[in-house]
Amino acid sequence: MDVFTPYLSAIDNQDHRIRMEEILNWIMEKFPQMEPVMKWNTPMFTDHGTFIIGISTAKQHVSVAPEEVTMTHFADRIEQSGYSATKGLFRIKWKDPVDYKLLEDMITYNIQDKAEYTDFWRK
Repeated sequence: MDVFTPYLSAIDNQDHRIRMEEILNWIMEKFPQMEPVMKWNTPMFTDHGTFIIGISTAKQHVSVAPEEVTMTHFADRIEQSGYSATKGLFRIKWKDPVDYKLLEDMITYNIQDKAEYTDFWRK
């Protein structure tokens, strides 16, 4: 979590900071093999050097970016969870519950789908 400390410290709203810490800690506990990294001022997790998921804050929400392929694969579940989405990310409003099962399934999907991947991003 040390890699995320400066990012988290910069979140002025204490409730938002605590929520982000909870999400990031959950990912680290659930997937201890992944490496937490900061890239482009975004907390990310990688597996064998390839991008798996990025989680960042915005004024009204937490942004979850698992790559477009994963967004497409899970589009129905994202919608069922009530999250708004673009082609590359979905948004969890600060007061909405986190669908941790959806996060777990997305991360697992990316780890498995990118198991033989050597680049950071999908091409």
